[in-house]
Formats: sequence, C-alpha cells, structure tokens
Amino acid sequence: MLTADLVHVRRRGDRLMVVPLDAGMQTRANALAATALAIIRAHLGLPRGTLLEAWSQVALAPGEVRLARGLWKLALDACHFDEGAALDSVELRRDIFLRAARGRRAPGPGLDRAQILAEAAQARHVEVSAVEQGLYADLPSAHLLREARLPAPEALVASYQLAQQQAVLLRAVRVRACLFCGDPAGYRDLFRRLKFHRLLYTIARLERGGYAIDIDGPFSLFEQTTKYGLRLALALPALMACARWDLAAELRWGKERRPLRYHISGEKVDLPEASSAIGEATGLLSDLRNLASPWQIGPAQDILDVPGIGVCVPDLEFVDRQTGQRVFFELLGFWSRAAVWKRVEMVERGLGEPIVFAVSKHLRVGEEVLPDDAPAALYVYARAPNATMVLDHVARLAARARR
Repeated sequence: MLTADLVHVRRRGDRLMVVPLDAGMQTRANALAATALAIIRAHLGLPRGTLLEAWSQVALAPGEVRLARGLWKLALDACHFDEGAALDSVELRRDIFLRAARGRRAPGPGLDRAQILAEAAQARHVEVSAVEQGLYADLPSAHLLREARLPAPEALVASYQLAQQQAVLLRAVRVRACLFCGDPAGYRDLFRRLKFHRLLYTIARLERGGYAIDIDGPFSLFEQTTKYGLRLALALPALMACARWDLAAELRWGKERRPLRYHISGEKVDLPEASSAIGEATGLLSDLRNLASPWQIGPAQDILDVPGIGVCVPDLEFVDRQTGQRVFFELLGFWSRAAVWKRVEMVERGLGEPIVFAVSKHLRVGEEVLPDDAPAALYVYARAPNATMVLDHVARLAARARR
C-alpha cells in the first residue's frame, strides 16, 4: 500500500485528481520496475541494508523520484525478511556488555575483544562468527531477505496505478459508489466482499438499475482511522470489478486536511482480489453446522430490499428441512448503532422476510427494540455470537412467523 506522499496528484479548485502515466512515463515505469525486481532477486539471502544500498545507486531524474519510490515500496511489500541469527540479539548484547564492563574494572592491560567474544561463544556452544553475526541481527538493516513473491514489471506498474487510487481513499470522509453488475450474483458477491472488509455502509437501489453504496471513510471516524482506511482501500478492487462503476469521495487532504472532492469511474477492471467470503459469519457457520438441528444452513443468496428505505444483505440462510420455511441471519457486530436502527426502520417499514440481526452489546441496543409481533428479532451477544443462542432465536422467530 502506498502512503499519500507517494501519490502523484493535481488539484483543480476543490477537486483532486491522480495524474495518470503518459506513454513516456509508462515506458520509464516499466524499466524502473524491472530494475527494482532484478535488484531484489539478486539480493535473496542478503541483509536489507545491502539491498537498500543497491537501490540507492539507481540513477533517477528529478521528475521520476516519486514514481521510483512508489514502485520500490510495492516491490518491498512483496518481500519477506527475518533475523538471520539463531541467537537472541538483546540477551547477547547484554551479556557482551556486562563482560566488557567487568573487563574494564579488572586489573591488566585492558579489554580483549576477541577473548570476550570467545567466552560468549563458548557459553553458548557456538562459533565466534555466530556471536558476531547475532550481535545486531535484530536491527531492520540486518534482516535477511528470505523470500520475494514478485510480479512481472508490467504487473507491478499496474498495481502502482491502483495503489495511488487506494492511497487517496485513506483520506476519505465518505464515499459514494454507484455500481452496475450484469447479474444478481455479481451484486451478492460484491456485498459479501464489502462485509468481509468490515466497512460501514448503507445500500440503496437506484431507479435506473444498480445500487448506490454510501461508505463511511476513515476520516469520519474518531478512532482506528488507519486500520479502517486500509480496509476501505482493499475493497476498491471489488468495486472496480463491477460491469460499470462510478465512485465519488469527500477527502481531507494534506497536513492541513483541506476538504477536496475525488471522482473516478469506468467499466470492469480485472484486478487481484480476495476470494468470496462471508466475513465474520464464517466461523459461526461452521459452529452451527456442527450442532444437531432441523435447519439446513448456508450462505444467504438473497438481497432484501425495502423500496425507498434501503437494502439488507443477510449473511446466512436457515431452511427447515421438513417445511422449507426460511429464516435469514445478519451479523452486525462491528457496525455502528445507526446501522442497527436502520435495520429496525426497515422492519417497521415493510421488511417482511423473517430475519435475526445479531448485534454486539457494545452498540448499546436492547433486544426489546423489536416487538414480539415483528417479523424480525435482535440477538445481542457479549463477545461473539453463540451458535446455540442463534439457533434458539431462529427457532423462536420461525414459530412466531407460522402463527
């Protein structure tokens, strides 16, 4: 992931734009990417400091420094470093320094470095070379490059251009994405991915087809802005995988947090993205399937829509094996109180499908906010949803719906 200082942007009034690579810079970017990857491959097994020194020797024109730094950052993100020594560097330094301190106080000609290292090596049953190697092996510059899963140069440049757009979203207050997929399954997969990334969002159907998704940005939150911003950035490929997409964001840019607008749009872009998932409900689904029950349980496929109010995307579907009765389940553990009240409003305004909403107690919402005659129920849990309690809520709601 890139940081904001590595993004090439231009301001026009209150609009921020990422400057695309022209033909000449595209060629140069491919060359710089190839150089970066070649340097990394040549330094497998060597210290990080040696690798960084080799990169610093690459000749760069003033106008391509930011581009080169961005490509290098993404290339390093694909590398795995670790300490090359088997010895505990902190404990080893403490022992060496204590031995040296005793040597200074002892009568005689003075410190004998070789003798101190030899004594430390003998105490650990290793060679002196291992002691010298391990003395500062915990410093980042001494970490060894163990593995590098590197893309082709052109792929690295493509990821750089995506990463610039992702870095802009790290400064977002809110994002509105208007999305159009070719079939319902595309929408369902998209909503699963958004939930997988634990974003705070609302969904509404557009009159012209498709959906509008309003997503809270990291700068709308009071805490965890970095972690949440990263999740929003990682969700961008899922949005861009739609047949048509249009994204507008309100930003706070720069040290002064200047309010700016950002807009991008396009058609389907094939980008690497995590496989389809059902987010936090994955573990719960496994626990539910391990319990004996009359329900067939699996990921939900429906999108529940209350026109003019919003859309609800359940995580799980419970189907009675004998009667075929269905009950849906949605997990709202990490969401805001506003999202819970939105669900309550949807129930009050016509959401007819039986559904259990699981809500963390830290959202301070009681189960009684949905009355006993409502077609939905709240399940408030402490730390994590309990499979037995979920089944109990589903059974009671199903019995109520049959009356």
